[in-house]
Formats: sequence, C-alpha cells, structure tokens
Amino acid sequence: MDCNLLPLPEGKILYYRVWDIGDDINLETVQAVFEQEANAQRFRLKRESRAMIINNAPLFVGLGLWQHRIGNYNLEIEAQSKIWYFGAVSITLQITIPAGLNFNQLIELTSHIELDPMLLSIAKQKCKEVAQKIDPKRLNSIEWETYETYEIYFFKSLPEIEDTLDVLKKYNVPGLILSEGKENLSEQIKIAVTDSAYQYNKNDLAIIDWNSALVIDPHFLMDVPDVIEFALCQLLEMRYYDDLLDQKLNTLYNALEKKNSSIFSNHYQKISQEAAQKYIEISETVENVENSMKVVGDFFFAKIFRAASSKFRFKDWQESVDKKLSNLAEVSKLYAGEIHEKRSQMLEIIVIILISVEVLPFLAGIIKKIF
Repeated sequence: MDCNLLPLPEGKILYYRVWDIGDDINLETVQAVFEQEANAQRFRLKRESRAMIINNAPLFVGLGLWQHRIGNYNLEIEAQSKIWYFGAVSITLQITIPAGLNFNQLIELTSHIELDPMLLSIAKQKCKEVAQKIDPKRLNSIEWETYETYEIYFFKSLPEIEDTLDVLKKYNVPGLILSEGKENLSEQIKIAVTDSAYQYNKNDLAIIDWNSALVIDPHFLMDVPDVIEFALCQLLEMRYYDDLLDQKLNTLYNALEKKNSSIFSNHYQKISQEAAQKYIEISETVENVENSMKVVGDFFFAKIFRAASSKFRFKDWQESVDKKLSNLAEVSKLYAGEIHEKRSQMLEIIVIILISVEVLPFLAGIIKKIF
C-alpha cells in the first residue's frame, strides 16, 4: 500500500514569521505587562539539556485561537509569540492538520499555505499587537519587508512506520519539504533533503532543510521546533544587521567622498562619533544574538541547532556582518584622521596668526627707521 495515501494521525503545521522590532528589550518589564492579560512565561526546553545554554530566555506569550479557511479546508489556528531580548519577535501560527488528510493532500495544502497572503497579514498583525504593548514607538522602526519565514511539519508518528528512518523510503518527504508534490524531483535533490535527517530514538526524527522541516516526536514536545526557532531568530538578526550595516557604510562612504567640509566645521567629528557609536551598538547586539543559545556538546538538541544553523548558512551571514563591522571601524578611523588633520591645520593657522601679531609691529618699527 502507498503510505502517501493513508490518513494521517494528529499533527500540526508550525508557520513561523520573525521580525526585528528595534533595540534590546527588558523582558522582566515586558513580562509584567503581558501577565495582566495573557499566558506569559519565560521559555525553557521541556527536556533539560546540559549541551544547550540559553542566555536570557525569550518570553512566551499566547495570542489566541481561531478558524481560517484555505481552499477546501477549514483550519484551526493557534497563535503564539516569543519576545527575544535582543529586539526580535517571532510569531508562530500552529495550524492543526485536518483529520483524514493523507500525505499527498498535506503537500497540496502546504503549497496553499505558503501562497496565502492572509496568513502573513495575520502574523504581521500579531507582531504589531505585541510591539504595541512593548512600546508603541517601536512600530515606526520596524522594517516589515525584512523578515524570516519557516514551516515545520510536526507529528507524533506516521502510519506503517516502526523505525522513523523508514519515513524516507515510504513517504514523499522531499515533496513535503520543498512543497513540490507534482514535480518529479531528481535523485540529487532528494538526497540533498534526506541527508539532513537526525534521529535520537527509533521513534523520533528531524529532517531539516533551509525553508522547512519534518519533525516526529512521540511525546509531541516542542523542544526540537523550539531549537530550530532559536536558529531562525539568530539568522533574522544577522540579516537585519547586515542590511543596516550596508546602509550605514554607504552613507559614510558617500560623505567621505564629498570631502566638502571646511576646517571650521564639526561635520567630520559628528560622523566619526556616529560611526563609532553605531559600531559599539551593533557589535553588542550581534554578540547578544550569538550568545542567546550556545551548544557545548553533541547531544541531540545541539546537533539539531548546528544542523539548522548550517542550513540557514548562519556562518556566512555572521562573517559578512563581522567584515562590515570591521569596515565600519576603519571608516570611523578615517574620519578621526580627517578630524586630526583639520585640527592640525587650525593649529598651524593659529600659530601663524600669533607669530604675525608679534612680528608685524617689529617690522613696522624697522620700516619707520629706514624711511
């Protein structure tokens, strides 16, 4: 029997959208605000792991439950949010997979979900509501066009499976991960997807790709999805600050090329101070992002975190940000050099004036004696 045609057991589609909402957040203060009207608590993994170190754990907030129709399906959706101290908000829409759906129908449904503009609008609206309660001023600084997306297909088990690695043989996993149910995928593409399979017990599994993942956990615990979400938020912050550094460096380069400032202007000094301040602010935030979760061993969660970071090409973004921070520091030094040069010119002018004040009367006296 084709397993792709069997009715699926209980499962969820986890629809993630993540935005940066500005400066660092005082989570203790924010928690007091949300506890008055919502289920707000600090995040922790259900299974304790010494291989994972979480610094300043995010604040979890429940955002309600409602029905949403996509195509022929009436979906039950629960919205949740995590507020991260380094200034990010992740919105998770937990979509319950309709009863009786088979694997092929699930692939078709996921294609509709990815293309549904209403779900993105809902996630954005939920993010606005969260940012409004944290600080209404943050709404003006959010770059809504810059955000991260991810989907996780989450099950307790799948039919006709004893060892979860058999899922790779019996189900169209690449089609689900890539939302390509109708395409005849090449073996090369299939191998690229299925090579990222991780198993701790014979009844659990995590297959991680750059835009989605399949997770099977018999206890239906959110630990593996939560670890992937950590990596996703780190990626968003690196992308955000990479763009921010591009903008700042372009502004500084243009100002440096013009060089139309007089020796009496403090224009260069202002830009140098701004560049140095921005370097310190971004460096501190990037360090906070990198330290939000650390892996110190090869336990299963640590492997999941490394795998997700690798698929997200986190190191490439990290290296890009580090390089641009270094460039920002160099530009600040260039402006400091300009300031020093202008101060030297000013000092030379002052010395010439002082010498002139002393010498001119002496020369005038000599001229009078001669004539």
